[in-house]
Amino acid sequence: MFLKIFSISFLGLLLAAFLLSLFASWISGALGRPLPLPVCLLLGAVLASTDPAAIIPVIKRLRFHNRFLKDIIISESAVTDATGTLLTLAILSAIGSKLNIGSVIDGYRTIFSVEIGLQLGRQLIFGVLFGVCGYFLLEMLTGLRTNQSREHEADSAFFLFIPIIIFTLALALGGSGYLAAFIAGLMFNLNENLYETERFFNHIIDGFFKPAIFLLLGAQVDLHQMFDFALIGIATSIVFMGIVRPLSVFISLGPFAFFGKGRPTLADLLFISFIRETGAIPAVLLVTIVSMGLPDLEGLVAVGMWVILLTLLVEPPLTPWMAHKLKVAMAMSDDTDITIAEVPTVVLTTRGYSWVERLPKVVTWAKDHGVGRILLLLCLENKYDLAVAHGIELSAQEKFAALNHDLCAAGHNPLNLSFLSRKGFLEQNIRELAKHEKHIVAIFVGRKMLDFRLAEIKMLPVPMYFIE
Repeated sequence: MFLKIFSISFLGLLLAAFLLSLFASWISGALGRPLPLPVCLLLGAVLASTDPAAIIPVIKRLRFHNRFLKDIIISESAVTDATGTLLTLAILSAIGSKLNIGSVIDGYRTIFSVEIGLQLGRQLIFGVLFGVCGYFLLEMLTGLRTNQSREHEADSAFFLFIPIIIFTLALALGGSGYLAAFIAGLMFNLNENLYETERFFNHIIDGFFKPAIFLLLGAQVDLHQMFDFALIGIATSIVFMGIVRPLSVFISLGPFAFFGKGRPTLADLLFISFIRETGAIPAVLLVTIVSMGLPDLEGLVAVGMWVILLTLLVEPPLTPWMAHKLKVAMAMSDDTDITIAEVPTVVLTTRGYSWVERLPKVVTWAKDHGVGRILLLLCLENKYDLAVAHGIELSAQEKFAALNHDLCAAGHNPLNLSFLSRKGFLEQNIRELAKHEKHIVAIFVGRKMLDFRLAEIKMLPVPMYFIE
């Protein structure tokens, strides 16, 4: 797995950047408006990385037949942000050097020179060094919160301050600030003690920083230039998604189809080729490059904006359809709504066979509280299989009959016991039940269910009980 991720995140990214630069130069020339060489070089480097913020929300809603396929896509999107940034810095160094660059090939050959290699080495060393320092500072915050029951406003400020300070310090010493922040985040693992801090951080990133990035990028775009470079931008986007991405994927991952474990199939490679969303980090890099005031950058932001827009508008909506057509994954959702009879109901949730031991406890609770109906909600999630779900339903019906027989023998009224199997996430279905079904009086889940945090449970309109 490591070799596959390394190959597509480094070799694949470099190849995609090189090919995109070549095609951008060729397309603009064929359309009668040749882009400056620095623009072609930077377009390849800036746009080569995929965007985890756009990919992960789509991928997490798919049930993959081969787990490694999902792992490769997510890992690539995370790693290429850092490697794409380093490549962009190398191209900027090559453009700013006194070396003779007369073509795209010369530009990419230059990044393998000793001078550029030393600069990249410095970027890597200080980026990794401050990334590790940031990780230890974040761990220190976690340690301080371990023995305290509540969080403080200063925790959120500290958590936000760490990536900013390690980014700045790494940059000041000639290192990669992006790499430093990436390393710190990669090594650090949030826990329950920093839940409110995590929510604050996510809200700041998603609600402020990301919109601000695209606002700044939009402010750099002249609408007249957008229209002037529309043909070049659209043609470059189509070639990028339809030719450059598949070539880079098949060349970097294709050899793994013939040896080792977890060999990718043709369908796997085609699906990875389709995942090509470009987003936040390329936008940041475009804004950063423009702010440097370099000459001969006409068309860089306009063409870059077209590629970002089209990859985000075309691919995410079509990803579930493509996964279904290639038979590599299926959407983890149901087309049918959940309907509950208009009588008080207790829900027992399960992801497999844990309900067998828990059902008698729920039956006792329902009997003691005067509730006459119990619903067993099964969500197999990534392990969903129609035959397995049907087998569990048959077992549940037998168990229901035995429990009702015991209730009648003890002089109690029988319960109305029913079964419901869903394709989606258990958490998603619980939220839907709790929000829309007014006749549910309680929801029972296993103690090891970690989908909900305490604060979220308190906000549910239906009480949730955890049982062994």
